[in-house]
Amino acid sequence: MKRVLVASKHQHLLSNLDMVLKHWGYRSLTSHHHDDILEQLETTEPDLVIFDAPWLRENQSHLTPLLPLLERRSKTHYAILEDEEPPSPELSSRLPQKRVAADIFSIYSLTQSLLQNHPRRRLRTGVHLPGMFRRQGRCWNMGQIMTLGTGGMFIQSGFHLQRDEALHLCIPLLGMKREIEISGRVLYAIEPCQENNYRQGYGIEFEGLVNETAHALRRFVAGCFLHGIENDQTSNPEIFFTPANPEYSLQKMAV
Repeated sequence: MKRVLVASKHQHLLSNLDMVLKHWGYRSLTSHHHDDILEQLETTEPDLVIFDAPWLRENQSHLTPLLPLLERRSKTHYAILEDEEPPSPELSSRLPQKRVAADIFSIYSLTQSLLQNHPRRRLRTGVHLPGMFRRQGRCWNMGQIMTLGTGGMFIQSGFHLQRDEALHLCIPLLGMKREIEISGRVLYAIEPCQENNYRQGYGIEFEGLVNETAHALRRFVAGCFLHGIENDQTSNPEIFFTPANPEYSLQKMAV
């Protein structure tokens, strides 16, 4: 299991990232105190270290004695969650570090690119939505959307589709009182067999998303993602979803 160390001044940001990272299958280690972070950096080699900018501003001097050790290591990746206050801190000119926004989509892209052998480009989440697709020159067909992301979806359907076939899609954004129509093409097919409970369906990539549609889809995917995490949360969900600092609420991070 890949290990991610998170350093932040804000307890609710730590709580949110801890829950999100565990939801994605990582072992999360979080702390606001520089002694805890320094001990982890000195005695272990996490796969990814995430500093938020305010924490790094306050504690950069504490990190300085450890930099020669960190610079000799090659396994660990480093990232800084940016904020709006200049100047943005730098850990070390000799340590490659990525700078990302403190939102779910950016953090997902970060972890995928650095920690996965076969990274996904975009966040996707499990759903159970009715969906419609139309092949060129034909009528609408119904299917069940099982996963949905900002760049595509998987739809369960018994219709026979060809790879790279162009489709017109209609997706209801339940809870937002709207539906969107998107163009797409078939990326891959899942054939029914005993191992997948004889489920048949298709991975669809979206094409030609306009700004308004892309924004609505992003909001909807983020909402489904939050709902999935909320279902996984077993204790004190009101603490998790009601932070003292609204800037670091999970809702804001997700949208």
